[in-house]
Amino acid sequence: MLPEPHLARQIIETLGQSGTPSSKGVSYYNVGNESLLAAIDSHYLGSYLAEGGAVFKLVVGDYGSGKSHFLYCVRDRAWQRNFAVSKVDLSPKESPYDDQRRVYAAVASSVVWHELGGLSEDEHGLTRFFEGTLRRLVNPYGLDLAEAEAADIPDVRAFLQTLAVTPIDSLSFHKAVQAYFQALLRGQERRLESLERWLHGEEVSPEDMRDLRLIGVTEKINKNNAFKMLRSLSQTVRALGYTGLALLFDEGDRMLSIGGKAEKTATDNLREVIDRCREDLPGALFMYAVPPDFLHTVVPKYPALQQRIQAPNFFSRANPFSPQIDLEHLDVPDEDLLTQIAYRLMPIFEIAYDIKLDRDVQNENIRLFSEAARNSYLAISHRRLFVKALVTEWYRQKEEGETIITPGYAAAAIKGQSDALNLLADAQQSPY
Repeated sequence: MLPEPHLARQIIETLGQSGTPSSKGVSYYNVGNESLLAAIDSHYLGSYLAEGGAVFKLVVGDYGSGKSHFLYCVRDRAWQRNFAVSKVDLSPKESPYDDQRRVYAAVASSVVWHELGGLSEDEHGLTRFFEGTLRRLVNPYGLDLAEAEAADIPDVRAFLQTLAVTPIDSLSFHKAVQAYFQALLRGQERRLESLERWLHGEEVSPEDMRDLRLIGVTEKINKNNAFKMLRSLSQTVRALGYTGLALLFDEGDRMLSIGGKAEKTATDNLREVIDRCREDLPGALFMYAVPPDFLHTVVPKYPALQQRIQAPNFFSRANPFSPQIDLEHLDVPDEDLLTQIAYRLMPIFEIAYDIKLDRDVQNENIRLFSEAARNSYLAISHRRLFVKALVTEWYRQKEEGETIITPGYAAAAIKGQSDALNLLADAQQSPY
């Protein structure tokens, strides 16, 4: 199965520009991690988490080794199991873990509203997720949310009744969610705006709070109650009919450059999130993606954190209990992995640009780029360099004609892509 042309073009453009995966369509060229995904799916998404358990997993991989790609694959599996998903992508300039309220706010702002099988773009934000959930009940009746008849739909009444009687830790959070759905049905725009700010963990004005207190929302979200709010979110998601909540954090590179008191605060909060996840977040999968240096340079300084994430063996189908998922230990040897990725990407490239590449020529080019990438000893994973160099070369040959490259050309292209990506990484970390 192959993507339609628009998505194929999006996949290739994103890989060609940065070597990173597009947020959509990773399944079309995913290889090598099927056993890991199957273990997560069967052991956790399909059973333990569905029964109200919770788990933390640390995804370990070098820069460019496929951490984001893997999280997208987990996200897609979670959606198939009817999980709500929050995928938090933070720049290297900031981390939420020095303030527990910001952890909650990062999760709330990154909850994704996604329609399985739908063609519309995904949207982000907890309140958009709530709105989409309610619209899914109302749309079959041909009604808009604010039409009077919408509130009388039997499924809507049952939905709101279930939410009302489900125990939620924070009374303020419970009241806020109920009020948000009622405001959607009544078209109360002003209240929707104040509730959105509150539910997303943003600053709320005294005027907002005066209005919110009238509906039972008596406290603000702050660092002292942030974990209670995160637990309340997990409980609410299940009350709305979802299996659980997948929290996918892709910002581990940042942790390497914090340092000092902020680093200690961040690691303490991460350790607490791990503990809370295991005990207090029903149906929650918490994944945190980090480079190996995080384990070697940061974790040893904090024994309490080290005790929670150290493991003698990595996660696998035979050992699903390990907290560490190592992306260097995949299902196929690295040489085969690169080749398989290329063979999955080639038809996508052809669909994107409505062309047909010469298989004999490109098979040899794939072999040469694979060899050059695996023989490189650069700061960026050879997997990302291989994909970016190959896609770039395919486009050049589309324009200038196909030819078999030389080993020297392949090595220079890999080095050039590494230099370009290093400059991009430096620009992203610059405060200017």
